[in-house]
Amino acid sequence: MTSDEEIRYYWRLRWLSSIQAFCDTEVQAKCWLNPEERNPHYSFIECMCCYFDDAFMSEEDVFERRVARQHMTNEEVDAVAQFHSMAEAYQSPNNDDYDVRAILSDHKWHEVVKAAQNVAQKLLKLLKTPEEKDALTLPLQWSELEKGGWEAEFPRSP
Repeated sequence: MTSDEEIRYYWRLRWLSSIQAFCDTEVQAKCWLNPEERNPHYSFIECMCCYFDDAFMSEEDVFERRVARQHMTNEEVDAVAQFHSMAEAYQSPNNDDYDVRAILSDHKWHEVVKAAQNVAQKLLKLLKTPEEKDALTLPLQWSELEKGGWEAEFPRSP
């Protein structure tokens, strides 16, 4: 792979994986609410950060820029635009991003999750590689590092 191809490949996996986190109500309910969970990735804040910050989806004119770089197609933009707007506009109850119980009970959050799930179904029809489909449908595989911190690997189908 060339450098541009590698950038595109890994950006797409990160972007698709971040959408998967919005869709995954099982992980949200199990991990976000678990007081024993030590991995900071399992939180509302990280769900938002993975999409908007790590996948750089908060950039100005993000869709035009991603299409120009050939990171996204126009069809993918059409599929994701409504979800993107809803996620961007979402405000946690009482503006408390740490109150995950309230967030998971919030009907507006349920609407964002449903929009993400609809996007995932649309994108699955457009994706061409198994790696991208796995990133969109399977959660990241996390492991704790010996020296502290966490490391994620993109998922692979069995």
